[in-house]
Amino acid sequence: MFRLSMQAAVLIILYAIVIAAALTADAFAPVIPLQKPTSRRHLLPKMAAKKGKKTNQRNSQPRTASGKGFGQNKSPTTVTVDDSLQSAAKVETPCSSPIHADLLTWLKQNPNTFVSPKFSLQPSTLGGYGGFANAPIPKDELLFRIPRECCVTYEDALSDPDCGEAFRLIKEKRVPSWRMILIAGWIAKEYLVAKEYEEAITTEKDGIKHSAYFQSVPWDRGSLGQDHLLFWSDEEVETLLGGSLAYEDALLIRKTVDNAVMLLCGVMVPIVHGVRVGLRDQDLHSTDDDADYTDILERLQQAIRGAFVIALSRSFAEEVECDDESIEVENLLLPLIDILQHSNTPNTILEPYEDYVLVRARRDVESGEELFHQYQEENNDVIPPHKFFTRYGFIPGVKEPIAELLKGRSHLFFDSDDTNS
Repeated sequence: MFRLSMQAAVLIILYAIVIAAALTADAFAPVIPLQKPTSRRHLLPKMAAKKGKKTNQRNSQPRTASGKGFGQNKSPTTVTVDDSLQSAAKVETPCSSPIHADLLTWLKQNPNTFVSPKFSLQPSTLGGYGGFANAPIPKDELLFRIPRECCVTYEDALSDPDCGEAFRLIKEKRVPSWRMILIAGWIAKEYLVAKEYEEAITTEKDGIKHSAYFQSVPWDRGSLGQDHLLFWSDEEVETLLGGSLAYEDALLIRKTVDNAVMLLCGVMVPIVHGVRVGLRDQDLHSTDDDADYTDILERLQQAIRGAFVIALSRSFAEEVECDDESIEVENLLLPLIDILQHSNTPNTILEPYEDYVLVRARRDVESGEELFHQYQEENNDVIPPHKFFTRYGFIPGVKEPIAELLKGRSHLFFDSDDTNS
């Protein structure tokens, strides 16, 4: 088991001091105001949400969401699922993607998972993959029940036996953007450890809890149609984004991730190196150490950037009311739910509970219709198109490549005076 070294602890503290002085804002702070739900089955925006007060008490009735944003209810003792649906759900879910087929198999190993037999996973009309109805779905019918234990949460990072101590210190010192650092850092470490097991041809990979989920998300540029600015070169940023409305925001995000990469590599290189050495049955003073460290460092740098893309474009945020009545915002990843594409007029709605998250039909859905979730309200005063791009890697309703929009000095990225010059 890896123990946090004094050097790593000092690095974290220095990072917190230096970056706090350099940055005036959290690059990944929610950009949408928290909204009051109209009912307990309120849509969970990806960057702003509300979760109930943590408690050990159980309640057979769900508590109505209160306050702003997304309310987490107590899990009812039962969630009614039509018997015919429950029986049919045991059959294989139609899926045209092998990586997502593995994800579905893993999720269904948990007895509390439910995936409607009316759901299928296919290439989306918007690029990448998405969810579709393969039969008519009436309003309010249950589509998914995803157990919280299958989700990626802060607890996974904070309780990790290898680097949990480092993550707890990052949280304690309130390192800038610590919320995203916890999620991105932990999944990057787990992903690389799984890769080490895979390359060593060992079944130990099966011990990586979320391995199937990690294989279903975009770690590299072009994967699943992802082209986030964190994958761009410095030259591309200057050439394409220079002078645009997105430029300053893009620089802030990239600088924050650069700093996080330095911090996390200092903590995680020894962990991944220890796994590699253990698999080779060699001691830590192997003559291959220098080459190993260089290779692992390069892999980690790439993996951490990919992890930030995943966390930025796919994570949801919840406000947690703590025992002292203070409010904390927590980010989490919701497997399968995060495959649904964005629409400002979604046809699904989320019900968050203490033990799981439900997805229901928001309205009657026709067979063959794609299923959509709303990442953010499309409101220029809240999150203009260029910020949709810097966060999620796309602009709603726009299929033209972002690079072409920038080359053409689109009004989505440039002020009218600039587009006319």
